[in-house]
Amino acid sequence: MLNSILSDSQNQLRNNWIVAITTVLVYGILTAVSASFVIGILVTGHLSVGIAMWSLTVVRGQELRMEQLFEGFKNFISPMVASLLMSALIVIGMIFFIIPGIIIALGLSQTFYILAEQPRKDGLDALQESWNLMKGHKRTYLLLLFRYFLLGIACIFTLGIGFFFLAPYIHVTNANFFLAIKGGSSDSFDAEYVVN
Repeated sequence: MLNSILSDSQNQLRNNWIVAITTVLVYGILTAVSASFVIGILVTGHLSVGIAMWSLTVVRGQELRMEQLFEGFKNFISPMVASLLMSALIVIGMIFFIIPGIIIALGLSQTFYILAEQPRKDGLDALQESWNLMKGHKRTYLLLLFRYFLLGIACIFTLGIGFFFLAPYIHVTNANFFLAIKGGSSDSFDAEYVVN
């Protein structure tokens, strides 16, 4: 599954690099600027939903629009609730040793893609759905993150230029991963119960 996701992402970005780099650069700047203010805590989730929507658009071969970065603001409450709860749960998990925090972060990693597809969904429900969706897929996602880490190291040797290509590649690959696991098989890494 992983090799297919990675190759699909490369193909989907092949003719869209300029738009992809520009969009993800704007997203990065907006996220960095908002994070420097207290109010940034309230809008990070909305921008995350927006970049998830944009990434899913790339994957589906639809017309790319930078304005999609702001689509997450159409439902103000759900992305904010999801973002705040996710951050709180991960921090609590990290306090009780590092591993629980990592497992929680992996389990909740699909939340913004779920909200991108179902904008009216409640933030708490999106977290729960992400947790259930990631059952049996955490190891694969962890391997994907490790690959990003290695690619990030390689980008250092390009004087940082490689990061302009890596960032959109990560977003599109994560969107492909989300779509793949919606009906995919499990990797048997975790055996936690489904949350009802």
